[in-house]
Amino acid sequence: MQKNIILFIASLAMFMEAVDTTVINTAIPAMSQSLHVNPIDLKLALISYLLSLSIFIPISGWIADKFGVKKVFIIAIIVFTLSSIWCGFTTNLNELIIARFIQGLGGSLTLPIGRLIIVRTCEKHELIVKMNAVVMVASLGLMLGPVVGGLITHYFSWRWIFWVNVPIGLLAVVLSMTLLPEMGKRPVHVLDKIGFFLFGIGLAMLTYSLSTFSETDGDTSHSLVMMMVAFVLLISYAIYSQNKTHPIVNVNLLRIRTFRISVLGNLLSRLGFGGVPFLLPLLLQIGLKLPAQVSGLLMAPVAIGVIIVKPVSLTFLRLLGYRRLLILNTVLVGCSLSAFATIGLSVSFYYIIMLTFIYGFLVALQYTGMNSLAYANISYDEVSAATSIMSTTQQIAQSFGVAFAAILVRVYESSFSSFDTLSLATMHKTFFTLGALTILSILIFLGLKKFDGQEMIGRKK
Repeated sequence: MQKNIILFIASLAMFMEAVDTTVINTAIPAMSQSLHVNPIDLKLALISYLLSLSIFIPISGWIADKFGVKKVFIIAIIVFTLSSIWCGFTTNLNELIIARFIQGLGGSLTLPIGRLIIVRTCEKHELIVKMNAVVMVASLGLMLGPVVGGLITHYFSWRWIFWVNVPIGLLAVVLSMTLLPEMGKRPVHVLDKIGFFLFGIGLAMLTYSLSTFSETDGDTSHSLVMMMVAFVLLISYAIYSQNKTHPIVNVNLLRIRTFRISVLGNLLSRLGFGGVPFLLPLLLQIGLKLPAQVSGLLMAPVAIGVIIVKPVSLTFLRLLGYRRLLILNTVLVGCSLSAFATIGLSVSFYYIIMLTFIYGFLVALQYTGMNSLAYANISYDEVSAATSIMSTTQQIAQSFGVAFAAILVRVYESSFSSFDTLSLATMHKTFFTLGALTILSILIFLGLKKFDGQEMIGRKK
């Protein structure tokens, strides 16, 4: 019974974060009008949240062990909830970016520590079932996010999309304080502050420089300089971390072929489909002139596809193996992205629903294959470090995906100056290009061998 209560509390936190990740997408056009900015520039509010996650997730385990899992988990939910309230009261883009960054700080601790709580309270044979249940709850949040965001934006105000999580956050805090068992502090190594600075600042500058390339009044030379400085910092970290016993990110794990392919595959393929949650509402609301609530409903099948594929993903992996599945499915994901370029003013809602469902199904299968492959040849002692790298990689790639999608929009329609000037043709070209880029990522997965990953699906080589 206690394990079910703990599972419910962790699920609440993950549901809250999942809703917040997608609820903003259908409100972008309305927010751009209210804040008097171009909708493409609002990507900074999306990226600042994801960037905060990617910076602080690597040290979330250290923080939890240093100060206590329960205490940090409760504080993280409080930070997330209070910053959500702040987001709803922001009056300009810069303030929203800061509020979203702090919200990401709360989320960067809530998500991994929620998983850590489950791992430490369940037996090994229970983990798959328990984690699958949590993933289903998070998927429900992903599905409800666009719908709730569309309805709230249409009937109330976009500001309420941030306040909808407040009751859930308060409930999670109360339940955590009263029902979550104490999890004491654990011995920790000294935090590598220099490494954290090099990696965190380098990553922040790289992501931000990419995002500024797509700004309507951005300075290209300034963005290039910032990008070069970011590369210098990240390369310096890679060299510096070689001699560290407890590095922030253990880059030596990239010497493991299956792990390296998983990381690189995540980075390249997510460049293609990482910006879809940002682009699809623009296509539906600006390109097709659909109201926010309709746009949200048309995006819901993406999450339905995610939920449906979960029980059958292992079957696909056993049938095809990692190599064939990732090569074949990468091509299919790319084709499904390009198919969004066929959405025009004359298409039916049923056609859009079919495309979004297929995309959700395929991209969830891609996530399952890429992410589980990472642990195929990782030892028990390396699991924590590998998890940090994978969590960080996923957040980096998501940030890059949003930034790259916005860059493509700027390239294809350099004359736009307001949300009304984004043409349907521009969105079509962008989706087609992203589909082609996704297909190119099969070059990474060609490095896999036939029997790679068999340990993860219950088979021996």
